[in-house]
Amino acid sequence: MSFAMAITPAFSVLGWEERYLPDPSVCWAEINKADGCVLHLYASLFKSKTNMGFDCCEAIRGLDYKCRNWLFNHGRFTPEFGNRVKRFCATLGVTLPPSYRIYYPQTPGHGGLGH
Repeated sequence: MSFAMAITPAFSVLGWEERYLPDPSVCWAEINKADGCVLHLYASLFKSKTNMGFDCCEAIRGLDYKCRNWLFNHGRFTPEFGNRVKRFCATLGVTLPPSYRIYYPQTPGHGGLGH
């Protein structure tokens, strides 16, 4: 317990949030550049089949690593889902990097996918 209390201020002092967490609104703005991409991502979560357009795959590929890591590490947008999207986009000729599990400290303003 004392370790957790000692390390929490260190993250704040070192600016962990600024270095490793993206601005979610910037991430979503990039995804929204591809018409219908957000809708296709959410629909793919709830269907057994992933389906999105080339432009959506390109928008995901265009995300910087902070946004991509953040996107596929929140709520139902898991690394497993990110890798499912990666495999689908590969069928369209778009190569995405693999998704990895990243544990983010809980910080105000950088919550789930609600936007």
